[in-house]
Amino acid sequence: MKRLKIILLLLGAVFGSMYFLEQRYGSMRLRDIEIEPRNMLSDTIVWQSVPRAAEKFWPALLFMGRRFVRGVENFYPVQLKIRLTGWGSYKVTVSPLEVFLGVSWNSNLWLLSTNGRMWLANLPANVKVRGIRVPEKPVLAWDPSMALPIDPEEQRGDIYPSSLPLPRIRRWYEALDKIGWNDKIYCLLAKRIDGRPVVQILLGSDAGITGEIIVNEDPAGWASLAAALEDIYPGADRGIPSGLLVNATYAGMKFTVTSRDAR
Repeated sequence: MKRLKIILLLLGAVFGSMYFLEQRYGSMRLRDIEIEPRNMLSDTIVWQSVPRAAEKFWPALLFMGRRFVRGVENFYPVQLKIRLTGWGSYKVTVSPLEVFLGVSWNSNLWLLSTNGRMWLANLPANVKVRGIRVPEKPVLAWDPSMALPIDPEEQRGDIYPSSLPLPRIRRWYEALDKIGWNDKIYCLLAKRIDGRPVVQILLGSDAGITGEIIVNEDPAGWASLAAALEDIYPGADRGIPSGLLVNATYAGMKFTVTSRDAR
């Protein structure tokens, strides 16, 4: 009991001294946050996200670091790392989210990052972050028949955690890249036909759709289909002649070819 009293007295003396120094000299105030690299994100945005308690007592940021990071990451397409560099000083490393592709959903164009975050392509915060680049890939259109690509209940700001099956989607684009169709595709449409998920490949450009190929969501057979179409239509400009619809969702690698106008 005596030892406990001594410990409590010592702690009281320490905290009392710290309080006195803070009141007299402001020695416990947050002094500096170095942002690396410079100009990636403005100082104002970073400082506005610092918890008020940490401004007056800098050690608080050690315990409230996750709250601080989320305050930025929930509203700006970036990743933050924070570390202590000295008495009352911290360093914040900022890196822009790496955009994997554009996603058309709910009448809006969204950006999907490689780590599974989603945000609107026209979000004003995009222009406040240097280094955001959108790769030249066909847009993925996400049909209303599919599960929601974001969870509204998880909304904490403008940057959402995505519920899209990112590994599967990566396989789609990798398969198309190996086949050599990416530059011929206007967009990919993920949807359901008779309750079964499929991928509808729309060939063409902004000028118009020239053809459609409907395939199973598993891209394992896509290369074989492309080879078969090449044998049937050698030299076709966009994989198949203009105006055709290929349905390759049948079992046993079977597919049908009809006119798009016949639907």
